[in-house]
Amino acid sequence: MDESQGKGIRVLGVAYAPSRDTPVFCALINGEGEVADFLRLPYFMKRRNAFREDEREKKAHDIETLKKFLSGKKPHVVAVAGENRDAQMIMEDIKRAISELEQESSVPAVGVELVDNELATLYMNSKKSEVDFRDYPPLLRQAVSIARKIQDPLIEYAQVCSTDDDILCLKLHPLQEQVVKEDLLCALYFEFINRVNEVGVDVNKCIAHPHTQSLVQFVCGLGPRKGSQLLKILKQNNTRLENRTQLVTMSHMGPKVFINCAGFIKIDTASLGDSTDSYIEVLDGSRVHPETYEWARKMAVDALEYDESAEDANPAGALEEILENPERLKDLDLDAFAEELERQGYGNKGITLYDIRAELSCRYKDLRVAYRVPNTEEVFNLLTKDTPETFYIGKLITSIVTGIAHRRPQGESYDQAIRNDSTGLWQCPFCQQDNFPELSEVWNHFDSGSCPGQAIGVRSRLDNGVQGFIPTKFLSDKTVKHPEERVKVGMTVHCRIMKIDIEKFSVDLTCRTSDLMDKANEWKLPKDSYYDFDKETEDQKQEEDLKKKQQRTPYIKRVIAHPNFHNISFNQAEKMMETLDQGDLIIRPSSKGENHLTVTWKVADGIYQHVDVREEGKENAFSLGHTLWINSEEFEDLDEISARYIQPMASFARDLLGHKYFQELGSKDKMEELLVKTKREKPTFIPYFLSVCKELPGKFILGYQPRGKPRVEYVTITPDGFRYRSQVFPTVNGLFRWFKDHYQEPVPGVTPSNSSRTRTPASLNATPANINIADLTRAVNSLPRNMTSQMFNAIAAVTGQNQNPNTTPAQWGSSQYGYGGSTGGGGGSSSAYHVSAAAHIQLLWKQTSCFRDCIQAHTIIQSSSLVQSFINPRCLHDTKYGYIRTCCYG
Repeated sequence: MDESQGKGIRVLGVAYAPSRDTPVFCALINGEGEVADFLRLPYFMKRRNAFREDEREKKAHDIETLKKFLSGKKPHVVAVAGENRDAQMIMEDIKRAISELEQESSVPAVGVELVDNELATLYMNSKKSEVDFRDYPPLLRQAVSIARKIQDPLIEYAQVCSTDDDILCLKLHPLQEQVVKEDLLCALYFEFINRVNEVGVDVNKCIAHPHTQSLVQFVCGLGPRKGSQLLKILKQNNTRLENRTQLVTMSHMGPKVFINCAGFIKIDTASLGDSTDSYIEVLDGSRVHPETYEWARKMAVDALEYDESAEDANPAGALEEILENPERLKDLDLDAFAEELERQGYGNKGITLYDIRAELSCRYKDLRVAYRVPNTEEVFNLLTKDTPETFYIGKLITSIVTGIAHRRPQGESYDQAIRNDSTGLWQCPFCQQDNFPELSEVWNHFDSGSCPGQAIGVRSRLDNGVQGFIPTKFLSDKTVKHPEERVKVGMTVHCRIMKIDIEKFSVDLTCRTSDLMDKANEWKLPKDSYYDFDKETEDQKQEEDLKKKQQRTPYIKRVIAHPNFHNISFNQAEKMMETLDQGDLIIRPSSKGENHLTVTWKVADGIYQHVDVREEGKENAFSLGHTLWINSEEFEDLDEISARYIQPMASFARDLLGHKYFQELGSKDKMEELLVKTKREKPTFIPYFLSVCKELPGKFILGYQPRGKPRVEYVTITPDGFRYRSQVFPTVNGLFRWFKDHYQEPVPGVTPSNSSRTRTPASLNATPANINIADLTRAVNSLPRNMTSQMFNAIAAVTGQNQNPNTTPAQWGSSQYGYGGSTGGGGGSSSAYHVSAAAHIQLLWKQTSCFRDCIQAHTIIQSSSLVQSFINPRCLHDTKYGYIRTCCYG
């Protein structure tokens, strides 16, 4: 870009909205980035060849206004926002206006460039733009940002690095949303620090032009807080920074901060001139750090071959001279200089010396990549807002039909007219119109131009502004002669991209069902090495199963006169069951076919069992069969099924639902949790509970925990009773009585674990040792007074006691166990007594049918250490707490 017409580049930014009725705004930016002037063109979005004459006149007036503005302001470049494809029309109009001005010799050549407006749109909607240009409309703010971006993009991008984190709103990478916000922000700011310090920051320019102040926060050693404080001090003193030394003397900067930032703060020493009395250090306008100023002067003196020992030696003058003739520096032996510095203890400074020579050759040379005009592909991506990753061949899209494309007839093609022998009418070979009575009318149809020609396809428009074309053969898998019968203007159609022409902004599409489904994977993108093909196969199988399930033949409506019959589906039946009582039933058609019915009855709230009924002897598909079967059991009618099959099961279910140890659990896991919790609270007891099973309607969960892990079994409701461990019990009491006696037995069909151990019962005939008869005597004398004679006689026989103080002598002498009222006072060996006592106690257990007597006998037995040695392990059932209490003696 030519800067001969003044300092800096003057840019005219142009911004517009997608609407045709919205004005176009232009903002002229001077070389310093400040707004010099602006222009509003209300009708610039209209077309030159608009149908309405007034629109053409208004468009021509706006073009003349723009030409006057360009002729007077003479911008170096015009930057147009790349909002959509309308930007191409605007650029063509501006180029045409500039070309006319060039012919009139009013302005020199002015470039017209297309600029991505994503950053400008973000700035337009930011709080900073509202503060900077409070009176400007949003589009004018966007035009200002467009011009500043092409002038210096680093400054414009830095403006959105605010406390609101506006920079994160830019779409920098397709996967940036997957990065943690803090990590992404840190990486972006790190890159800003590198680029800003690479370019350098003119603090005096930042004070004069506030829109550049965002750069100061990225200077090494400063940051947002110290950077704003530096600008604040300079503004308060109403002075400018004339040398880097003033960073310490005026801004009171610490030594560490000064060392870090001094090399990146540049001072335009040429602009100071004679306006200051202070010493001007030319190196302050370079990247050379103040610590190495002496090395730079040494290099200048050596390059000019000055005598340093001379009294009139002037290193500063030598430096100014070498800046004018930097090619003299090429002859310096910097490696030898670096070795000398290393001997002096400065370390290896070879890279630093080469950087100083490069900087003296061109102070603060802009190392950024020069601006490049976007190529065809970049223009396509810029205007469509798409990328090769989002817009590619094979992608499924939607487009809106805009019209039908025809091919006009060529030459004497009307000779190909066809006559229909059955109707006697002639048909046009192109538009297929077939109502011409004479061949001459077909000729007139051609000559008058009323024949649109042969339909070759459908025109459409995509959401991104690209024009689409669907050839006739790709409209359907079937042959299509009249596309207008398949699609209408304004209709949205699903398509797949076959070809992309980025120069013409057009695509070829296909609407064929086979192409859209793409079962052969002809259009799908190739999968990478990390793609999970097994998961894809599994998902496809699930989709196919779901489709088959949805396509399953629905139930056949039946004509059955019964109060419980309803022609409803499975879901409707369960919904109706919610308001019914437990045990109620619904009879409905079955999805298995016309020879089946389904009886749904309510087991409990939210749990319903579905019973399949097979019909035989049907007169037709809608009537009820003469005989009904449930498994292998025959029924005469639906009432018999209700009375003899469903109602008994409902009654048995109510018995379990009303059991005192029933819990609303519903699952095996919850049952195990409850058992573990209860066992932890009372480890000496064996807890057991009941619960209905939600996964298996018609079954109840029976859980118990004797020791170790909890055990869970199932009780099935049948019309005959409760089926448990392959046995059927007609009552609840019978079920639990058998369960309490046999719970330790292995479950039928389940192999017991080798690690499981059961307690070995003590033998009834075992002879205990070391029996103290005196202890036995005291124990018998302390027995309760309400004890029955049978119990007393059995225990008193152990000690030879002949009289129960609670009974008459007659009762005492008539013991049914054969112990008469002996006066021997307990003669005989102790072993005989032991064996006799054990036998009597065993008989007492067998004859004690009353549950309460068992508990009382258990209490009596515990009172004697001798008797304890004879008792086998027994299980006493505590009905108060619902536990099986194991008492082991011996």
